[in-house]
Amino acid sequence: MNIRIQVRHEAAREAIQKYITNEFERISNKFFDGAHSYIVSAEFIVDQEGSNGHKKTFEAIIGVRGETLAIKESSDETHKAIDIAMKVLEKLLMRHKEKHAHPGNLIRHNAERERQRGEELGLVD
Repeated sequence: MNIRIQVRHEAAREAIQKYITNEFERISNKFFDGAHSYIVSAEFIVDQEGSNGHKKTFEAIIGVRGETLAIKESSDETHKAIDIAMKVLEKLLMRHKEKHAHPGNLIRHNAERERQRGEELGLVD
């Protein structure tokens, strides 16, 4: 897997880059299926915006099998933007994995949900 961290306008120190790497490795380990990973590539962009550079932005562009996931978050602190984006990224990766890893499971899950809904409404005995 290729990981690339790009820093614009000197918005991040080396400690921030290590923080990004550690957080992403923690997430990506959850999406490693035996011999291969669902994540193909990852690019992170740390920037600062505004006239004084007070607004910090963090962008993650993640290549997964068949798709590209992109997240952009802004905050007054770089760590906050990274934390928010990583939480969103983890949810998006989980959805992608559920949708593409075992599509039959999703169909069975939806059928079970519909059956339960019918029972609640009294449509099914």
